[in-house]
Amino acid sequence: MLYDDQAARFDERAGVPPEAADAVAQALSRLAGLAPGDVLLEVGAGTGSLSLALLRLPVRYVGFDRSAAMLEVFRERLDGAQAELHAADGNARWPVDDGVAALVFASRAVHHLDTNHVAAETVRVLRTSGGVLAIGRVQRPRDSVKSVMRREMRRLLRDEGVAGRSAQAGADAVFAALARHGAERLEPIAAARWTVRHSPADSIAAWEEKAGLAGADVAPEVKSRVLARLRDMAVERYGDVAAPLPQEEWFEIAAARLAAR
Repeated sequence: MLYDDQAARFDERAGVPPEAADAVAQALSRLAGLAPGDVLLEVGAGTGSLSLALLRLPVRYVGFDRSAAMLEVFRERLDGAQAELHAADGNARWPVDDGVAALVFASRAVHHLDTNHVAAETVRVLRTSGGVLAIGRVQRPRDSVKSVMRREMRRLLRDEGVAGRSAQAGADAVFAALARHGAERLEPIAAARWTVRHSPADSIAAWEEKAGLAGADVAPEVKSRVLARLRDMAVERYGDVAAPLPQEEWFEIAAARLAAR
């Protein structure tokens, strides 16, 4: 799925606070044992909301994304920072040579890609001396507004016969495929925590702007029905759907280490 239609407001919907992005970058550096000059490859670099912090590490940053519109936002934010950016499909050959990367990092990307291809390309690009694949995602308490709204939206989609994509399932599948190459899965890390205020109406408005729902292409009439039913559910549960409620969020990094080979 392309995210060209979301490029202008993607960070508003899915970004993380700058201080959290810095903490994520430092956690990734420690996890992979990055040294000056190491290559960090980001799969699905998007608008650079996390990547700008990665650029402050003393590494060679290479990022790619299928969406040229997302990368254009990234380039506009560089402000002199050095980044090697490529418009490329994650289901095709990744834009780095064999055995050069110390770390492959992805956030909100791998569940859109072919699992076996992600695993094979990760093995190809990581150094023969060993390296790390890290997959990051924002997590929330199960009873938070965003979690409840997302869970209900996916349930309503299933009622319509549409199966959305799961970021967690996608990551688990990639790690399982990497294990067949000898990779060791590591304990997840909560790299940063913060609090936001979010209303049910915020979730609905964000989904109205997207071309699909839950990572799937959805017919306009199906999308309209799902969001209308979702709003009814939110009114019944929360009353004032426009009232923002505080919720904790944290950025979790799941990873696997590929040993020297």
